[in-house]
Amino acid sequence: MLDDLIQEYDLVVLGGGPAGTPVAMEYAKLHKDKKIALIDKLGTLGGECLFDGCIPSKIMQVSAKYVKSLELLKEFGVVLDETHYTLAWEKIVQRKESILKKRSEAAKNILLGFENIDLFHAEASFIDHEKLLVRFEDETTSQIVFDKCVIATGSKAFIPEYKGDGASKIWTNEDFFQRMELPSSLSIIGDGPIAIEFTQILSSFGVKINLIGRRASILKHIDEEFAHHILKELQNNKNVNLILNATVQQIDYKDDFELTYTQGLKEHTLHSQRVMVATGRVANISELNLENAQVVFDHNGIKTDEHLQTSNKNIYANGDVVEKFPKFAHTAQYGAHTIAQNLFLQHNFFKVDFDKNSWVLFSEPNIVMAGISKEEAQRRGEEVLVGVYDYAVDAKSQIEDEARGYLKFIVSKKNYKILGVSIMTHEANAIAGEAALIVSQSLGLSDLISTIHPHPTLSESFSVLAKQMMGEIMQEKLKSPFVKGVLELERFL
Repeated sequence: MLDDLIQEYDLVVLGGGPAGTPVAMEYAKLHKDKKIALIDKLGTLGGECLFDGCIPSKIMQVSAKYVKSLELLKEFGVVLDETHYTLAWEKIVQRKESILKKRSEAAKNILLGFENIDLFHAEASFIDHEKLLVRFEDETTSQIVFDKCVIATGSKAFIPEYKGDGASKIWTNEDFFQRMELPSSLSIIGDGPIAIEFTQILSSFGVKINLIGRRASILKHIDEEFAHHILKELQNNKNVNLILNATVQQIDYKDDFELTYTQGLKEHTLHSQRVMVATGRVANISELNLENAQVVFDHNGIKTDEHLQTSNKNIYANGDVVEKFPKFAHTAQYGAHTIAQNLFLQHNFFKVDFDKNSWVLFSEPNIVMAGISKEEAQRRGEEVLVGVYDYAVDAKSQIEDEARGYLKFIVSKKNYKILGVSIMTHEANAIAGEAALIVSQSLGLSDLISTIHPHPTLSESFSVLAKQMMGEIMQEKLKSPFVKGVLELERFL
């Protein structure tokens, strides 16, 4: 590669994760005559989710689930001759590496099948509003002039500044999955989804966890009742030392980590083999020189409109790199489709609607959310009804001996459309898709009532709750003299 070689592309995509790769592929299919460049600093496809996030964590979570099932076998009438088991951590590591390699190579092979896409293992930064400087591993550079560009460089873990000589040695989720070292003890700083998933999964493997949160509760943006239930699960976990309302002050390291924190006016210390920070994420934009491209941004990420177009009309941004973008791989794929369609049409016809977003927290039990919360609906001035189904009475839950948790509907009083669905129960991820479909298609209670769900399954809870809520609505309507009069007239006629 010659230094400062100038190339021209119709579309350049920065980032080979779920926010970038689908844009390149879909646009390549729609526009076979267009020349596309996909630039990724690792030269691999998959992004944070595949290598350091949702996929490897769920691989571990499945193994943790089987560990738990061994402890419950007696409840299902299965008695083992020996109750002892050995955790073969290296097998879990091998399985993780195998799945990640298979998925990344499959995506890369599909991409390389497009004759109009060039994949570059490199980093890029903006020279001006239509030109990129591309830096390769061998230190050579090239310049790319683009017609359109999509920024999809993702995010990275936010690491607060701590005092102490051990602060530079703490892990993030990325460090953990790159090393795949199972410590005997681990202090996790944070009280959000990543911290909770790691705590529950690794504690199932026998790791002693110190979970240190800044607030009096956990899971700030999740249904308060659901968060409290997970909190109780952690409090009852013999391998978890839960420390809330705490602020970490210093992290030192000698033979192990010594972590100093304060609760109120009191200072405490604890020791662990490793320390991990899970206190949020920040957009990967510091090396892009966005100001050269006249792209507006701040510390929260790149600012876009509802079409994911930036202040530079020829540049779009998608995924974690965007301000206030829900940080999920599947939402990034949704955004990628929106951008690709608008690029194809050469007009911003499609826009994103995050009110229809959905996600799963793979805690134990799982938590699912689709649509908006009651608080968000009320903030917008929407009058809502809240319906609750208790999985304690659910047939499938009782069969699985997991009769805990709830299904909740947030329903508009105006038209009985379902604005939000939240679920907390064992394996709630299995019915998350129906929750997503309900809110994305603006279905109402009557739509679910007329749906015949199979029995016994978790999904039948949707129609049961819809019937329950509609019954309550009708009972309230029957109290009206006008409705009573209309019904009497119908009987007479």
